[in-house]
Amino acid sequence: MVNLEFFNKLSKKERIGLVVALVIIMVVLVDKLVISPVGEKFRRIDQEIDFSEKKLSRDLRNINNKDLIESEYKKYKDFVKKSSSSDEEDVANILAEIESLARSTGVNLVDIKPQATKRTDFYKEYAIAVEVEASMEQVITFLHELNNSSQLLRAVKLRIGLKSKESSLMKASLLVTKISV
Repeated sequence: MVNLEFFNKLSKKERIGLVVALVIIMVVLVDKLVISPVGEKFRRIDQEIDFSEKKLSRDLRNINNKDLIESEYKKYKDFVKKSSSSDEEDVANILAEIESLARSTGVNLVDIKPQATKRTDFYKEYAIAVEVEASMEQVITFLHELNNSSQLLRAVKLRIGLKSKESSLMKASLLVTKISV
């Protein structure tokens, strides 16, 4: 009743102002407590829908390219198969490949030294220091065959020079690496 007496004591302008203020306060409260949270929820759901649609379209594209992906995978499957053998067996296989390439290209192996294996989270890198002697043509052929090896060997460092002043033979030192998954 006190509130009603207070309201009756106010002038007409004051009553209108009070009613307008109360209506504005109610509208703000409804906006902050009901409309904004619901609108935010809708925006969040819309973002999740957009993300899911993009992911779905990417997945559909992958499904449509399945045959192409499988054919490409088959090409490289032998190169990326997991090494089930020990480090020593892997190094032995690399050494055998280098020796075989040296024989087939006519290169004379002077020295061959396995280096320490570098391990990372998901692969191992084997390194072999190699010294060879041969004619320039034979060294180039050896490097070409090495880089085209079925074991994906790579010559990463190369130092080349004449064996001696009187000789036409070249002496080359190189670091051969292989990355294994």
